[in-house]
Amino acid sequence: MPEEEPLLYLLRRQKGYISGRTLAKETGISTNGVAKRIKILRQYGYYIESSPKMGYRLAGGTDLPLPWELVKVLDTLVIGKDKIIYRHSVESTQNLAISLAEEDPSIDGTVIIAEQQVSGRGRVNRKWLSPKGGIWLSVILRPPIPASNITILPFAAALAVCDSIKKTTPLNPKVRWPNDIMIEGKKVAGILIDISMGAGRFNYAVIGIGINVNIDSLAMSSNLERHIKVTSLSDELGHKMSILGLTKEILERLEYYHIQLKNSIPHTIIEQWKKNSDIILQKVEVIHNDWTIEGVVLDVNDDGSLLVRTDVCDNIKVVAGDVRVTY
Repeated sequence: MPEEEPLLYLLRRQKGYISGRTLAKETGISTNGVAKRIKILRQYGYYIESSPKMGYRLAGGTDLPLPWELVKVLDTLVIGKDKIIYRHSVESTQNLAISLAEEDPSIDGTVIIAEQQVSGRGRVNRKWLSPKGGIWLSVILRPPIPASNITILPFAAALAVCDSIKKTTPLNPKVRWPNDIMIEGKKVAGILIDISMGAGRFNYAVIGIGINVNIDSLAMSSNLERHIKVTSLSDELGHKMSILGLTKEILERLEYYHIQLKNSIPHTIIEQWKKNSDIILQKVEVIHNDWTIEGVVLDVNDDGSLLVRTDVCDNIKVVAGDVRVTY
């Protein structure tokens, strides 16, 4: 809990205003210290009214996925139970998570959340725009997953995001191979997986999730390549939605699929992924480095690879690349 927690507790307990002098007396800090901590609580998103004569009143809670707020509602066994780290700004939650995983081999289930990322990254070290108003998080996992199931992690994470959006909104998101979540053909979220292997064994996985929640997607699009179409949940809904509530659902659904992978049932995850996909039997371009394949997606194999039929070959197995639906 933050140093401001005693103040927050007193403000929550008091229905009306409470004086700065009383807050100082109850917490053992100076009235100037109270004012400074009130300022910090406001930065955390709490709506606190103030009056020179009456003091302070908590008029509204925060919607940020702060650790002390998230643990109140989070129903998981591993994810988020070890530690939740929150930063107003960070270079990359993924990079920070990898550093922590390398430093401490006992970390499992730790979640790193940032209000914004300065140098967020996507697949193949692409830049990932991460302004305030989105969900930018990384989860460290050390699951006893069979090596053959590790390639299914991106699909499990994408399903967790897809399920969570469906549960918290009336929207109908779709998953696109290998790691995107789409709404009406526009990207709303992405998944990034970093895996550490050593001496023939699985060390850890860091699952990065980025979602455009309450973001102006038109402003974001101006900084992207023309062919990339993006959207945000708030733009699709016509109003803002709860970041705290959606974060809770994502972490719970991620743990659900994580348990399925531990139980060695990747086929179930792939079948569920295909039911939520927007590319099966669609005409696509698969682009990877300096080659492009054009064809129809026939299936996704149990190892997560894509099966594409082209004019010159019925079955091409694709294990990496970017997919564009050509319709």
